[in-house]
Amino acid sequence: MHKNIFLASYPKSGNTWLRSIIGNFYNFEKEFSLNDLKSIPLLSIKKHFNEFQNKVYINNNELHFDWVSQNIIKCQKILNNKLNHLNIFKTHSVRHKNFTNETVNAGFIYIVRDPRDIIVSLKNFSGKEIDKTIDEFLFSKSLMITTNGAQELLSTWELNVQSWLNYTSVPRLIIKYEDLKLNPKEIILNIKEFLNKIHSFHINLNNKDIDKIVENTNFNNLKKLEDKNGFDEATIHSNFFRSGKSNQWKDVLTNTQINLIEKNLKSMMRYFNYI
Repeated sequence: MHKNIFLASYPKSGNTWLRSIIGNFYNFEKEFSLNDLKSIPLLSIKKHFNEFQNKVYINNNELHFDWVSQNIIKCQKILNNKLNHLNIFKTHSVRHKNFTNETVNAGFIYIVRDPRDIIVSLKNFSGKEIDKTIDEFLFSKSLMITTNGAQELLSTWELNVQSWLNYTSVPRLIIKYEDLKLNPKEIILNIKEFLNKIHSFHINLNNKDIDKIVENTNFNNLKKLEDKNGFDEATIHSNFFRSGKSNQWKDVLTNTQINLIEKNLKSMMRYFNYI
C-alpha cells in the first residue's frame, strides 16, 4: 500500500503557498496555474468518504466530526490504494490520536507562521472582529472548521502546532513562513529533497527549473493569477492572496492584544524565535 503525505498548518500560515510550490513540482511541464493546487486536496472532505456506508450527518448535511474521526484512517487506506493522484493532502486539523499514524502516513511538512500575523490574516479572511479571532485562536480547544461537507478539529494555534511537533514516528519537515519568504529557493530545494526521500513520484528538476518555480509561486504572481482568474478558496470578505507580508501585526494590533498573545504563547513563540 502506498502511504500519504500531509501538508499541515494552522489556517493562513502558508499551506496554500506550499501547495502551489509542490503542485508546480509535479505539473512543471504545463503552464503554472492555480488549478495545480487541486492535485493536493484537503483530506477531510465529503467526497473522500463516498465509499462508506452508514454515514452520520449533522446540520446542513455535513459529516459528523465523531464519525469522520472514527473512519478517517480507513479513508486514508482507501485513498492510498488509488494510483490516480499524488497521495499528498492538505490539512488544518490538530493531530488528534485518530487523525493519522505511521500505518497510512509516510511523513508530513508543517508550515508555521508568526501567530500575530496569522491573527491579522484570519481577521481579514473571516470578517470576524479581531478580539473574537484572538479569543478563538488562543483558547477555543474545540474549535471546528467545515469545508466541503466534513469537519476538522482546528483547536487552538498552540495545540495545533504542538500536536504535529509531537508526531515523531514519521519523517517531517518543519518550515517557517518567514524563511520561505526570505530564502524561497533554499526552502524549495529543502522541500524537493524531503519529498524525494519519502515520495514515489520523484522530482527531477534542475537548478533553472527551481528558479522558475520560485518565480511562478512568489506571492505577487499568485495574487496576480487570483485577480485575473479568481480562486475558489477566497471568501466574501477577502481575496485569498491578500497581503502575504510579515510583521503586518505591528500596524494592526493594539499593545493589549499583542501582550495577550505573547503572554499565552510565550513558550512556543520563543521556540520559533518570534520573541
